[in-house]
Amino acid sequence: MQAVPVRVTVGRALACLFAVSWFVLPGFGVIDLSVTWSAAWPEVLEAGWGLFSSLIVGASLLFFAARPRASLPALAQLTIATMSLVVAGAAAAEWRLLYFGAALALETAVVAVLLGQPLRGAVAGLRASRQSVSMSVTVLALAGVLPWGAYALNMWDLNRQGQPSDVTVGVDHYSMQGALALAFVALTLLAAVRPDFWPFVPACAGIAAAYLGLVSLAWQGTPGGLSTAWSLAAIVWGLAIAGTTTVPAYRHRRRMIVESGSLP
Repeated sequence: MQAVPVRVTVGRALACLFAVSWFVLPGFGVIDLSVTWSAAWPEVLEAGWGLFSSLIVGASLLFFAARPRASLPALAQLTIATMSLVVAGAAAAEWRLLYFGAALALETAVVAVLLGQPLRGAVAGLRASRQSVSMSVTVLALAGVLPWGAYALNMWDLNRQGQPSDVTVGVDHYSMQGALALAFVALTLLAAVRPDFWPFVPACAGIAAAYLGLVSLAWQGTPGGLSTAWSLAAIVWGLAIAGTTTVPAYRHRRRMIVESGSLP
C-alpha cells in the first residue's frame, strides 16, 4: 500500500529534477532564452535552443510532475521531442544531438513508469482520438508543414556545411533549430487530431513559434533568422494555434466543472 505513494513522490521529484536540468544545465533552456535580446549572441539560434529545451521539453516534464494522472499530453509531447532530436541529429550529421535524444528518451521512460503512465501510452498518444478532428487547427497545422519543413531542412544543411553558428555542450545550434521546426509541425498536427491535448500541446508549440518569429523580426539578418514577412507569419501562425485551442479548452473545462457541481 505504501509503495505507490512513494513511487509517485519519487517520480514527481525526478520529473522536476529533469525539468531543471533542461532549463539550466546541461539543457541551457532559460540561459539561452535570457540572451535572445543581447547583441553579443546569435539571438535567433539562442531562442531556438532555449525554446526547445524550456517550452517543448522542460514544460512537459513539469506537467508530468504537476498532473501525473493526466499526463498523456506531456508524454506525447516528450515523445515527439525525442523523435525530433533523433531525426535532427541524423539529418544534420550532428551526432552528439543523438545523446540528447537518448537522454530524453530515458528520462521520459523513467518518469512515465514511476508515475504509472504505461509506455504504450506514448504511441497511443500519437493516434487520433475518438473526438472530432478540429478543422481550424488542421488548416493551421497544414499551413505550417511546408514552411517549417523547409526551414528545418535549411538549418540542417547549414549544420552539415559547418556554417558560422553557436555551439552548446558540443552541439551546433543549427541542428537544434531544425529540431524545433520539426517539432512545430508534429505537435500542431497532433493537436489537430487530439483535442483532448488542448491547450497544453498547441499552446507550447504556438507560443514557441510566435516568440521565435518575434526574435527573428527584431534581429533581422542574424544566423537562423527568418525574413520580415516570414517572421510576421510565424508570429501570427503561432498566436493563432495557441488562441484557437486555448479558449475552447478553457470553456470545455469550465462547463465540465459546472456540470459536475463544483461551481454554482
